[in-house]
Amino acid sequence: MAIEVKRESLDTKSIHVSPSYVDKDGLHYLVGSDRPTPTVDINHLRLHEGRAFKAYRIYPSATKLADGASCNIAVAWASGVYAHISVDASCGGNAELYIYEGATVSGGTSFTAIKRNRPSATTSQSAILINPTVTVTGTEIDAELVTGGAGRKSGGGGTSALEIVLNPLTTYLFRLTNVSGTAHMAELFLEWYE
Repeated sequence: MAIEVKRESLDTKSIHVSPSYVDKDGLHYLVGSDRPTPTVDINHLRLHEGRAFKAYRIYPSATKLADGASCNIAVAWASGVYAHISVDASCGGNAELYIYEGATVSGGTSFTAIKRNRPSATTSQSAILINPTVTVTGTEIDAELVTGGAGRKSGGGGTSALEIVLNPLTTYLFRLTNVSGTAHMAELFLEWYE
């Protein structure tokens, strides 16, 4: 049986403290075996706070990523924003994923970060370009193989980079390069919270 707590004051000093929490309706409950403390991981919490975003580029069967071609996504965050980002990449054949810091880019297609919490009014403090012209790649900070096979009989593969905390006011280049010997479907997916 859950016990609802009616508090006269939340700042009363007491020697004895019983853990409690506030539910979505603003009601206070004592923690117990029938009502344990709710917990979520930080990524899930940031999603509910409206601070989780994503950006992507996909090459479907109609417009496959050519052999030797790269999918590039360049992103920079505003002053004071340290994005915590994870990268997913997949390709129908062998590919290589690179992350560069301090890239110099221009042009490309502007992309507005997609809110993962759709009702939230919060917008990302990022600037994103899809397939910009890359003048300088910058410093390589991660490289991963996407193993999927070579040629027309490849089976496809994917990879997911561990979460990285990125600097503000720095351009990051995320690059997926098809090295399989033939064109394949591919995608590059960035997911972060600010």
